[in-house]
Amino acid sequence: MGYRNNEYKLQADKNANRKGIWHVSVASEIEVIKDLKAVANVGVERNQDKTSNTHPAFILGGLIYSITDNMAVDFGVKGGLNKPENDLTFLVGMAFKF
Repeated sequence: MGYRNNEYKLQADKNANRKGIWHVSVASEIEVIKDLKAVANVGVERNQDKTSNTHPAFILGGLIYSITDNMAVDFGVKGGLNKPENDLTFLVGMAFKF
C-alpha cells in the first residue's frame, strides 16, 4: 500500500488531475533454483484523471537473479487488466544492497 502527493505546478494540471494517488498491490516470490526467484504482483492505483473513476489495474510477472549477495538483476512483464492501464510493459532493473 502506498500514497503519493501528485502536486502540479500548472493550473491546467491541477484542474485535470487528482492530487492524492493511492496504490494497493499484493506480491509473492518463490525461489526456483539457487539465486533465481520468480515473482508475481497484482495491483491497482487511483486514476490521476479526475474525470475517470476506473482505476488502472495490472498484473506483473518476472524473474530476479542474484549475481552476488549485494547485486541482482530482474526482468519482468506487466500487463494491464483494464483500459486505463498500459496493455503491455517490459521491465528490466538492477538492485544493489548495502
